[in-house]
Amino acid sequence: MAERKIGKREFKVDRPLATEALRLQARLMRAAGGFAEKLPSILASRRDGASEAEKEQANADALSAITGIFNQVSPDEYAHLVGDIIGMAKIKRPSGQYDPADLDGDFSENLGEIIPVAVFVLRETFGDFFSGALASGTRAMKGAA
Repeated sequence: MAERKIGKREFKVDRPLATEALRLQARLMRAAGGFAEKLPSILASRRDGASEAEKEQANADALSAITGIFNQVSPDEYAHLVGDIIGMAKIKRPSGQYDPADLDGDFSENLGEIIPVAVFVLRETFGDFFSGALASGTRAMKGAA
């Protein structure tokens, strides 16, 4: 379980069941299309200690990826995907209790927090997968060739 303050609110995310994570990963990869290879660097830029250059490159990659996603899926599919990603987070309520985050209920007045929370959820959910994929996947094979 990871926690992070984004804006003025606290969020946390628990590891999902493997089946749920794989379903979300497949939807994300289908939506991202050719931009899926940029996801590891985008997620890595959100780690503690990332350099400004990494953050700037990741922001450019994120904008490129989002544009690519818009070309791959309908606006409704995109909103549903982002809503499902946001729904994996829990938000700390004034009572101190954490409840599942709701895209419309919790973000309609805080639109600027949508992408940071989604990236937080993705990094915590898939960060290990992407770092492992980079170590053993196509980039590693390209280096061996």
